[in-house]
Amino acid sequence: MRFSINLRIAQRWWHSWQLSRSVVKPRRMVHHDFRSRGRLRGRDLFEAAALALLVGLLLKLLVVDFCRVPSGSMMPTLLPGDHVVVSRAAYAVGLPERLPFISVWLPVELRLWYRFPKRWDVIVIDFPGRPGQARPDTPQYYIKRVVGLPGDTLRFSGDTLIINRVAYWLPGLREPLRNLVVPYRGMTVPLSVASAAEWLPLVLRDGAQAEVRQDGVYINGQPAQSYVVRHDYVFVMGDNYRTSWDSRSWGVVPQGAIVGKAILVYYSRSEDGHTRWNRIGRFLY
Repeated sequence: MRFSINLRIAQRWWHSWQLSRSVVKPRRMVHHDFRSRGRLRGRDLFEAAALALLVGLLLKLLVVDFCRVPSGSMMPTLLPGDHVVVSRAAYAVGLPERLPFISVWLPVELRLWYRFPKRWDVIVIDFPGRPGQARPDTPQYYIKRVVGLPGDTLRFSGDTLIINRVAYWLPGLREPLRNLVVPYRGMTVPLSVASAAEWLPLVLRDGAQAEVRQDGVYINGQPAQSYVVRHDYVFVMGDNYRTSWDSRSWGVVPQGAIVGKAILVYYSRSEDGHTRWNRIGRFLY
């Protein structure tokens, strides 16, 4: 009798011990698996860094960019040493003509334009080059203000600028008398040997090949007496118009060269190295 009782007790103890082992063992295994998964591996760090770099590049290409003001051409709106936030998505979505960092020009523009800049917008442009250049020797960004829109008629006369019969007085401006029409898509311009100096820089900037021969003007190797403009253009000037180097010197800006709209000053540093705290956070109008 006592033997059978001891046997039952032993069986119960053995059964309890097996249950405890079956519970404890998975707990230890789960705990060990959790510790192994919680460790950061070199591959995980590399993947996180690559993802962060990719997101940063996409944001810079498609959404927002940053630009430093190197000169006083936009004073008093912008001072040398101002750092500006630029909205790339203000007018279009997609890739710009020139990819930053590597300065690679795309064969076609991969942007969808949903609105055009308004007059007096402060914009950042990819410098289109001097007259007669299809592209600049050194790619660089300029910050200017939109003055003329596609189809506008501009008339300079001394210290007066007339835009579509509306006169603006610009004190200190000494501009010779001249008239111009801001080119627009579908505009037809006459071509001849006499007018070549006026229109051929625009034709080259528009992406076509042009040359003047003794018997006339040739576009893409074919004789032509007129040319239909392919793109819309803007005429830009600096707020410090007395010293600004702008469309008055190097011509109109094609729509594809518009990088985006300058929004606000996020940092400013004077020439002596001091931070100009009173300029940080200023919106641009």
